[in-house]
Amino acid sequence: MPTVSFSSILQTQFCAPTTNPELSIIQQLRRTYAAHGSGKQLVPTVVAGAASFPLEDFLRSNSIRHDARVEETHFLYDIEASKGESVYPRTVAGVTSFTYENVGFDVYHASWTVPNEGAHNLFGFVFAGEADDVGRKLMSEVYRHGRVLKDEIWVYEGNFWNKSRSLYDAIQRTHTDDLVLGDTVRESLQRDTDAFFKSKDVYESMGVTWKRGILLTGPPGNGKTETIKSLLKDIPHKALYVKSISSSYSGQGAAIRGVFEHARKHAPCILVLEDLDSMINSGDLSTFLNEMDGLAVNSGILTIATSNHPERIDDALLKRPSRFDTKYEFDLPSNELRRVFAKKWVDKIRGLDFLDGATSKWERIAEEVVTRTEGWSFAYLKELFVSYLLKSAHERSLNKTGTVQCFEAMLLDQLESLSKQIHWRKAAGDVTSDNLQRGPISSFNVLLED
Repeated sequence: MPTVSFSSILQTQFCAPTTNPELSIIQQLRRTYAAHGSGKQLVPTVVAGAASFPLEDFLRSNSIRHDARVEETHFLYDIEASKGESVYPRTVAGVTSFTYENVGFDVYHASWTVPNEGAHNLFGFVFAGEADDVGRKLMSEVYRHGRVLKDEIWVYEGNFWNKSRSLYDAIQRTHTDDLVLGDTVRESLQRDTDAFFKSKDVYESMGVTWKRGILLTGPPGNGKTETIKSLLKDIPHKALYVKSISSSYSGQGAAIRGVFEHARKHAPCILVLEDLDSMINSGDLSTFLNEMDGLAVNSGILTIATSNHPERIDDALLKRPSRFDTKYEFDLPSNELRRVFAKKWVDKIRGLDFLDGATSKWERIAEEVVTRTEGWSFAYLKELFVSYLLKSAHERSLNKTGTVQCFEAMLLDQLESLSKQIHWRKAAGDVTSDNLQRGPISSFNVLLED
């Protein structure tokens, strides 16, 4: 073991007036091991988020015993809701020792954040040997392990890519039959997506980069997010979801570069950008354009973005060919679409074992909803029926029985309440507010929790 500790190397490096952490730490490790005999190899790598290089998870998955050098290892503790709100340690800096293919390894890990660049995680693999082959092999296996999704989806949030099981589960709970869309929008989007992933040879034969952009626009709460969920459930390709593309630590430009670098590593894939109009500011538009359509080759990336306000998107992004050349409109539902939606929900409620009544009565109730909800979004319509079910559950908990008349009274009472909410917002000058159409259900909450 070297006499110079890893902690002292880090302290010297990060106390320097001007730093190049990658170069300095690698040089210090090489000098440290060179002073204690030859035959040591150093194989270093640097990644942004540690999730891209899950060394500890790889070791556990392969039943490789590993021990942290206690005096050299420093943790932060994070909370993980999927594990019963339990806390777990996250290494900030430290040394881990283990044996891989009969070779002993010491892996030195340090993490830090650089303004306008983002997060950095350095892993230095030190081991005995005359060549570095076994180290490079191990590193490759860890990278491959990190690329595997196990009932998960990649989500970008807080300057990091992470694997999300909760979003994956929400997507799997999506039912195509619950979507009410006009003009075969869902089918057309499915065909466009299928055609893209089957057309690599066609793009290459024409000397065109195999990439495409699709933009879904329209007022919030009218099916854009639900349509994407349904699409991702049926498409057998990796999906990467960008919740936000800004970072208080690294700056938006670095975050944008990190998003597209990750997508290129996982191509062919679908890159989902939710609420594009609020995601890209004017100061970082050029960075976004360069990443999407610049020198970097985005082969195999299908970008699907949504926007509640396409008029706020710069023409350089909205109208230039090869960026978002296909657009789908999700307008407020027409009378006919509201009728289909209302009948679906009325049929669901009619099927509950505590209600009965003639078919004509239920059809009249559905038609009443259609007549009195002009200008409502699907999100508000859904809230109407969900709120009834919640109130009905409360009534049943009090041992109260239900009838069609009771159902109608409660439903129309809730309809009146939501109508007043809409009219109040209109009177307050909030006509164009996202909240006016989205109502109690936000686009992102539907994606994660519906």
